[in-house]
Amino acid sequence: MFFGQFNRGLVRQIVISTICQLSVFVSGAAYCWLEPLTLRLKEDPNFMMTTEGVSWLISMVEFGAVVSPILAGYLSDWYGRKPTVLSVGPICVVSWVMAILWKNKWVLGIMRILHGVAIGIGYTVAPIYTAEIADPKLRGALSGTFQIAVCTGALYVFWTGAFLNYDNFIYTSLPIPILFTIIFSFCPETPYFFLMDGKTDKAKEVLMYFRDSTDVDEEIAQMKAAVEEETSDSSSWRTLFFDRGERKAFIIVNIVCIAKFMTGMPVIANYAVETFSMASSFLPPEEMSIILMGMLAGIAVLATFLSDWFGRKPLLLVSCFGCFIAHLLTGLYYFIHEKTSYEAQPWMMYLGIVLYCFFSDIGLGPLLQTLLGEMFGVNTRGLAGGITEGMGGVWCFIALKAYSPVNQTFGVYMNFWFFSCVSLVSGIILWVMLYETAGKTIGKKEDKIDKSPS
Repeated sequence: MFFGQFNRGLVRQIVISTICQLSVFVSGAAYCWLEPLTLRLKEDPNFMMTTEGVSWLISMVEFGAVVSPILAGYLSDWYGRKPTVLSVGPICVVSWVMAILWKNKWVLGIMRILHGVAIGIGYTVAPIYTAEIADPKLRGALSGTFQIAVCTGALYVFWTGAFLNYDNFIYTSLPIPILFTIIFSFCPETPYFFLMDGKTDKAKEVLMYFRDSTDVDEEIAQMKAAVEEETSDSSSWRTLFFDRGERKAFIIVNIVCIAKFMTGMPVIANYAVETFSMASSFLPPEEMSIILMGMLAGIAVLATFLSDWFGRKPLLLVSCFGCFIAHLLTGLYYFIHEKTSYEAQPWMMYLGIVLYCFFSDIGLGPLLQTLLGEMFGVNTRGLAGGITEGMGGVWCFIALKAYSPVNQTFGVYMNFWFFSCVSLVSGIILWVMLYETAGKTIGKKEDKIDKSPS
């Protein structure tokens, strides 16, 4: 009887979490939406964009992604996790409708900013929602679906964009945010938010639904104690920066954030066609980009359960040092291809890209959101996530905007060697600072002394 009950609760957590991650699928699709069009926009008479113009258009997504996460963090604390995540759908629908009605580069720029707003919201609050409904033993696996959603969203637009014209490409992008908005509107709020709002009975009711058990008094008491402790200081800003444990957690997740976004993923996602067009390949660049994103999506599925099996810290270290080797090899291929008279061996690029897909997907890709969901107290979780994702937008903008000028000044190899250096330095810092959070209660610090203000 217990096994059946446990399974029903488990299924509910998986289903609701998956529906929530549709917001991340939509955000991932929005983030990479221009990638299949990067070469075509330069030839389309409606746009006739230069390389510099395309570079700015791709980077403009970060204008929205820098501002919206902090606002999303506050909104999730004031109005709830659910309505904040739900807003991703309508924002993306409006942006794509604009793009189909008015075909010019200025509207595309506005669309990209709106996409950035949706991305900032989805990437910030969806992991919080998932972490707060999940059993601690399942939290790593359910949070790991974030990376699957990002990669499959990107794969969807890579695949459809490669074979469809501009109008039909938009029409295939519209149904998913509409579907997400309809389905997620029927999902419950998290028990943590109800406790923050003083609605203990509601919180207990929701937790009983997700655990499929009436015996949740002990877990509710633990949650309530954590909420009361974390909200005893009315200033979430003061708690985040003056509490030793919160401050250390904030530094750690921002090192992971830098490593995630400055080791090449934004560039790979948005410049795949252009990058592969500069290499020797037996397949067209568009098909190579589809294969690349397909590998990322496939490895993300494999990596979903690894963080609970092996722990967050080992996977992040392996991820950083693995990306270091992968980018070093890919950069070497492009250096030989561009700067020497020797014939570069394509296997070097293929192996480097495959290794990068694997190592980034088992650690840096999914675990930033996992750490954001479980390293902070309830009243700092939204703020810390908002600031971190906002800074992630800054790092993404730098990486995206610098890519083309670095290519033109030095060569593609220099970008990959820079990514390699960032991976190495980040891995060394995390080796020293990072502590394990797998299986612990949300907000659990390294030890009790870290909970006292300095």
